[in-house]
Amino acid sequence: MPRFPNAFLTRDQLSKMEPFYPLEAYVCDSCFLVQLDEFETPQNIFRDYPYFSSFSDSWLRHAKTYADRMVPRLGLDHKSLVLEIASNDGYLLQYFQHRGIPVLGVEPAENVAQARG
Repeated sequence: MPRFPNAFLTRDQLSKMEPFYPLEAYVCDSCFLVQLDEFETPQNIFRDYPYFSSFSDSWLRHAKTYADRMVPRLGLDHKSLVLEIASNDGYLLQYFQHRGIPVLGVEPAENVAQARG
């Protein structure tokens, strides 16, 4: 059975070779978007993602501080929309939502998105 990023290893897998992938970054000359080749499918990477950001108290404090700073800096209000790609369990968006700012989280990990509701 292959091992994927963020996957927990079984005891039998501990002594086996770890997979590795080439790291080549492609940069768009026009907009400077940086991308990597796809060596693993999203289904394998995000099927059962084990990390929930809200489990970290220090990360939650950081997210709240960030939201507290961004709302006045960007002039966000009830007519704004905060969109987060790879939003995990909504750890960041909750701090905008508590202020009455509409939010939209897009999360590729099925189990995380389902747990968030």
